[in-house]
Amino acid sequence: MQVSEKTLELNVGAEILDQLRNGLGMSKAYLRGLTQREEKQEGADFIVRLGPQARFFAFQFKAPKGKLEGNSYRFTIQREQHDALFALAQLVSNSVFYVFPRYVTINKLRQDLPNLMNDTWLLGVDQMTPPAVFGTAATKTVRCEGTQASINPEYGMHRVQDVALRNAIVRGGVRTPDFARWYSQFRVSPVAARRSPWRSRGLRIAVILP
Repeated sequence: MQVSEKTLELNVGAEILDQLRNGLGMSKAYLRGLTQREEKQEGADFIVRLGPQARFFAFQFKAPKGKLEGNSYRFTIQREQHDALFALAQLVSNSVFYVFPRYVTINKLRQDLPNLMNDTWLLGVDQMTPPAVFGTAATKTVRCEGTQASINPEYGMHRVQDVALRNAIVRGGVRTPDFARWYSQFRVSPVAARRSPWRSRGLRIAVILP
């Protein structure tokens, strides 16, 4: 049986949250998902009321393609979605990540529980300039093997428990006013939502309260 993207979001997300709270001392951290249409009170004004010292991290979950486990895993990223993530990533480095869990089958997922982060890799979006990654294409396949993500060009990845990434996350995080401005783009019309139903799919925001 294949693992769904939602299953990976729920289980890997829980481990990321645990790492933020207990591993990095961010005890007030919580995950929040974005929808295509949200009520006004859940929009940018809601974010501002969290206070100026709050920080935000974006995690874009992806499920691997194929039916078998292996040494190499393939993931698909979309240009329009990436453009939005890249814009946020330019505000503060080490704050926006693709999450690539290397789990295709339920058997491997069950075997690795409760430590799915051991084979889940994070790719920083701030280094991924859209023209270099996509050219004129609307989607791209990312091939992940070892610590490398190959799209042409090639990028290095980390796991949450890696010291270099942990130190970077402690220094990262988008501040409230900047995040609120970026966040407002997700309050779209029904027409736009139908046109791009996946724009915020798989996106989870980690809110870090002071």
